[in-house]
Amino acid sequence: MSENPFTFGNPIRDPRRFFGRQDELRQVASRLLASVHESTAIVGERRTGKTSLLLHLSHPQVMERLGMQAQNYCLVYIDFQGLVDITPQRFWERLLKKMSRTICHEGLQGQIDALLKMQSFDLFDLEDLFESAASAGLTTVLLLDEFEYITQNPNFKADFFGGLRGLAIHHNLPIITATRRDLVDLCHSDEIKGSPFFNIFANVVLRPFSREEVFALVHSYTQDSVLRLSPNDAELVYQLGGGTPFFIQMAGYYLVEAALKGIPRDSLAAAVAADFDTQADPHFTYLWSHCSESEKITLLATISLRRQKRSRKTISNIENLAHLHARAQLDVANLVKRGVLLKEADETYRPFSPSLERWIAREIVATEQEQETEDGVRAWVKSSGQDLSEPVQGALPHFKRKYWPVISTVLRELSFGIAGNATYEILVNALV
Repeated sequence: MSENPFTFGNPIRDPRRFFGRQDELRQVASRLLASVHESTAIVGERRTGKTSLLLHLSHPQVMERLGMQAQNYCLVYIDFQGLVDITPQRFWERLLKKMSRTICHEGLQGQIDALLKMQSFDLFDLEDLFESAASAGLTTVLLLDEFEYITQNPNFKADFFGGLRGLAIHHNLPIITATRRDLVDLCHSDEIKGSPFFNIFANVVLRPFSREEVFALVHSYTQDSVLRLSPNDAELVYQLGGGTPFFIQMAGYYLVEAALKGIPRDSLAAAVAADFDTQADPHFTYLWSHCSESEKITLLATISLRRQKRSRKTISNIENLAHLHARAQLDVANLVKRGVLLKEADETYRPFSPSLERWIAREIVATEQEQETEDGVRAWVKSSGQDLSEPVQGALPHFKRKYWPVISTVLRELSFGIAGNATYEILVNALV
């Protein structure tokens, strides 16, 4: 093997390395191929492969396989990540420049160049351009990555989205957006949220890969190499990476690196996990910071149940989670959709990776220097109006003060629902 077949950090650009998502591609393509050329919103948690899917869709070979002939379809990809101050004028200028490089119909080049030379242009000018493209038998498809940088930008008012909707449905300009959450949940105002613009999209959600898909990916990536990975190796990749493509690639990468270094079999898993933990740290920070307080409680409750002695009342199923936290059922559905929690065959739930469990423990536990005094705990309990037992109060100094509202909820419910007269040591050990 001359190079590691697994890569992470950059999107997949080579169609030969793109794996899965065939149903999603088919849905997007079938809407584009429809007589009215319909728009689609790709929704998925960070690092689920949204960018890779858009780039794959726009590859000439893939377009042809999906039935989109290059002379009839022009796919224009734009990434808006980091463009926090972009204006509608800059939006259209950027789009036209991209079209100028991508357009396959020479007769439209002059019209695009003329628009770009104008100091300003309006919706009528854009309608003329896309009407000319449609008359030439060309469907221009906008692939708008990180589109939340537009919907959350106060520079973009209702008239912009109304105009874009008009171009999409009347002038042969279907749109494929990629965002972390549903478009209507990513608007900067209620006025924008109520715009009919969002009614033109059908959502296609990128969910985590299944265990079988992860095994197939590992086999696909290594079948032509001299290095043969066993089912146990594939299981390690799944256990560390869950179903998220980015973390699967990361786990696979460090597994191959460890194997190529000749690390003994009995030390391999620990070595891979250590490298994975280090690399995943900032990404777990992002995942955790984008969880609501309620979702954090549900995550901690899940971990806590899994670390209790197994019984009917302590398995991490939806019934027991809901007993500990009233919003757990709603949280679990969202966390599973995002790939943060995985549902096991026995109907229980777990964080997608033991590495994430370790990270959460490191994040919430206070160092000796960070620990608060008992007087500090009592003052906080009094000011917050909490009704906490002595064991729960005794546990709080072991955790960072900023997490006390979350931790106290979990520990209080564990104390009442499971541990009974548990001491603070049992409560702390349930989480760390």
